[in-house]
Amino acid sequence: MTKFTLLGALVVLVATMACSDAFAPPTTRSVAASSTTQVNMGLFDGFSKAFSNEEYGAPPDAVKATARHILVKTKEDASTVLGKIGKGSSFADLAREYSTCPSGKQGGSLGSFAPGAMVPEFDKVIFSPETNIGEVYGPVQTKFGYHLIVVDKRKGGGDWY
Repeated sequence: MTKFTLLGALVVLVATMACSDAFAPPTTRSVAASSTTQVNMGLFDGFSKAFSNEEYGAPPDAVKATARHILVKTKEDASTVLGKIGKGSSFADLAREYSTCPSGKQGGSLGSFAPGAMVPEFDKVIFSPETNIGEVYGPVQTKFGYHLIVVDKRKGGGDWY
């Protein structure tokens, strides 16, 4: 190899190494090592603030409810159970005795669930702002039969259940 060919190869190698950083994956830098400078641009600052969420808090928790129910086949059965509740019988005991739903074994407890997990007629009562916690509602007719419903707890969503 001649002296000029070797020198040319060396120049190409140095140039390639200098440009190779442009094609390398980005490296992480320590926040302490970097500094930022905020540039105020007047009119454009207003636009950037319009699209930020700095003035708002964290999103609300997911909407959920905890409820119990007694499912019976007829409206007459629902009226019978309601009469016994009115006389002071325990909702859980009546659920074990009358409910045709497997949840009856747990006193009618359905656990916690989000809107859309149950049939629409059921959700309408559970997530309505007019539904008071701890009160018996029903009978509510669905494709499964007639439900007597008690909402034990609701959370998230503010006042737009």
